[in-house]
Amino acid sequence: MTILQTSTNQTPKGNPSTRPRNGKYNPELASSNNSYEDRSPILQRSQFARLLQRDGVNCLFHTINLQMVFGGPILRDLFEAFEKSTPTQAVIDQFSEIHTADLVKRVIADLSQSGLLVQNANADVSVYRKEYDKAISQYRIQLMYFLPTTACNFRCTYCFVEDEGRHQKPCFMDIPTAEMALTTFARLNKEAGHGTVIFYGGEPLLNPQTTFYSLRRLRQLEAESQILPMDRVSLLTNGSLVDEETIRVFKETRPTVSVSIDGPQRLHDAARVDEHGRGTFAAALKGYRWLQDAGLKPGISCTLSTATIEHMDEIVDFIISDLKPSGMGFNLPLPQTGNKGNSDFDHEFGVEQLIKAFVRLREAGIYEDRMMRRVRPFKSQQLHCKDCMGVGGQIVVTPAGRVGPCQAYLGVDDEKYFPLTVAELAAKGEQISAADIYSNPRFGEWCHRFPLNMKECADCVAISVCGGGCPYAADVTAGSIWQIDERVCHQAENILQWMIWDTYEHMQAS
Repeated sequence: MTILQTSTNQTPKGNPSTRPRNGKYNPELASSNNSYEDRSPILQRSQFARLLQRDGVNCLFHTINLQMVFGGPILRDLFEAFEKSTPTQAVIDQFSEIHTADLVKRVIADLSQSGLLVQNANADVSVYRKEYDKAISQYRIQLMYFLPTTACNFRCTYCFVEDEGRHQKPCFMDIPTAEMALTTFARLNKEAGHGTVIFYGGEPLLNPQTTFYSLRRLRQLEAESQILPMDRVSLLTNGSLVDEETIRVFKETRPTVSVSIDGPQRLHDAARVDEHGRGTFAAALKGYRWLQDAGLKPGISCTLSTATIEHMDEIVDFIISDLKPSGMGFNLPLPQTGNKGNSDFDHEFGVEQLIKAFVRLREAGIYEDRMMRRVRPFKSQQLHCKDCMGVGGQIVVTPAGRVGPCQAYLGVDDEKYFPLTVAELAAKGEQISAADIYSNPRFGEWCHRFPLNMKECADCVAISVCGGGCPYAADVTAGSIWQIDERVCHQAENILQWMIWDTYEHMQAS
């Protein structure tokens, strides 16, 4: 019988690849690391072991450490045999005539090494506790969403910021507020050891004075060693306001720029319109081309809506053939206040389309962030606890200088959802730390919201790659951040299954 297993030190093919860096084909399931000693320990299957099956092939998958073993009927037989604590010799005797004693011993050894068989429940508790402790300690402030304005010259139908239920007036950040935000983040950044700043909105280029000042000030702080060099400085724009000054400042300050384009014109204009209801494709594409021609290598932010999801092939054709970005990200629509507008989005169908798109983009050498959030932890076999840095590691600074964990609540109730102010944080001077922020009850609650700390997630096969989804989406649709984000549940489970069987196919072909 042929068995496939994971082991170390193989570089996978593909750009970027879904495959773990430790996959190889092993026809005999035997290696120097899998020696079986002549003794009969009592073993049981891990509570994190899951049996997956497709076309007569079995896969035992560990939901926490992401170890996988592929094979035939013997895997199913052992999965069932070790449902409870059982002497291994009894299992060997039971199946040796069907599979040969030597093979049964080797498979048991491999499953034990992979953590899929354990001697007692304490081994599972130890694995879980290790990952839990790691996640709970990840709260240093390493990311700042910087919002120069809430204003936008577009009125995209799916936008949560322009949600009709919020009735917010445009607000513009002044330079003194920006300075306090940047100085405060510089101090927090040193504590974290690394950092990222994302210019968001609204449309950041509607407040060019503060946006351009802040980009330059960030680079100045870096040059003066008052802030650690940024991992990334990003700016998301609709592209319509890009001009000569924008190009000049971007060349000087080198942010990673993403332009919101939802596909070719008829698809983009289905939802992305201006305040007069007119399509915005021409303006967005003009800005994108200007950035591209200036050598700034802009990326693409593409939101999938009910109007566009059925046309994914056309969107991908346009991205690959016309836009040719080095990287991009698909966005799932966030629910609006009261869960209006996006409740009819078919997320099961959406993730099927997303997987198909990723395969094509991968072949074209284009990095897609939405899928890679699942691929990276799967490939590295490092559990992905936080899909959103709002649950520990992020501050959002509004144009009015209020500070909260999540930008999606902008305009809902600023005092409730943005409980701190940048002025009070700046007043703490060099002594400020993440502890000052997470002592606030709202930040403190968000810091504890991740899958390993959520009862509904404990038995999920995809707990290792989902990251918990969006707390805001869970809150709006189900009434609490502690509920699950069903959009990401569908996505993570389907993507995980695809990655597992994509790995199997690759291993067979190698």
